[in-house]
Amino acid sequence: MRIRTLLVAVAGVLVVLTSACSREAGPMPTGGGGEDPGPAALATKLRALTQDVCYRSPADIDPPACEKYVTQLGSIPGSARDFARGEYGRGDHPGLIEAANTLGESLKTYNNAQCGRSAGGSRDDEACTQTLQDVADALDDVQSGVQQLPQVSGQNG
Repeated sequence: MRIRTLLVAVAGVLVVLTSACSREAGPMPTGGGGEDPGPAALATKLRALTQDVCYRSPADIDPPACEKYVTQLGSIPGSARDFARGEYGRGDHPGLIEAANTLGESLKTYNNAQCGRSAGGSRDDEACTQTLQDVADALDDVQSGVQQLPQVSGQNG
């Protein structure tokens, strides 16, 4: 009888100790992390990026000064392609996919031509200025395509 009482007491102490240890690292997370903000967040990001002087007046700015702007655009083509493939819309949006691809190519051209300050190599200012214009034109097309997505345009159907 003493052994049984001792075992029950030891088991009770172990339960209390292990339950206390499980909270040591803080509260348990609820939910599965952050939710995907969807294409509406991309539309907001695009509106902000189109306020940049590198977008509004690419011919009036020294191309290396747009390196940060070009870096900020880096995720746009992939996000736009993902949203264009029907996950958020009623179907695929081939125009948005094409615009995203064009934007991605223009961003690669800027980087490959060493138009940014950190490139350290020689660059062709005229070609880099044209590339910034190409980026702005492609960004226009991406923004137009995103605006046509149902979750952005309000045409959920």
